[in-house]
Amino acid sequence: MKKDIQPKLYKDCKVTCACGNTFVTISTLPSIMVDICSACHPFYTGQQKFVDTEGRIQKFQKKAKAMEERKKVTESKRKEKAGKLNKENKGNGKQPTLKELLETTDKA
Repeated sequence: MKKDIQPKLYKDCKVTCACGNTFVTISTLPSIMVDICSACHPFYTGQQKFVDTEGRIQKFQKKAKAMEERKKVTESKRKEKAGKLNKENKGNGKQPTLKELLETTDKA
């Protein structure tokens, strides 16, 4: 067998979490930095926590808010068009045909 091919084993490897929690374990590295540990992980604590290193959460929340606003605008436009169709057809006393409905949606 070859000598010295196994990595060095540190029996006092210090693991440090972003929350400030530290503990000692066995590893091939002298120290380890982690973003989340059992002291701050939502599964273990039961509390919701966002781990964001690059601003991704704020970016996602901003997109979700913009999407909700767009949905509200499109819903109001749809209701407005439906109201116009109903007003036009009430004067005629007939229901709009499928072709007429498709034409009005294609124009938008």
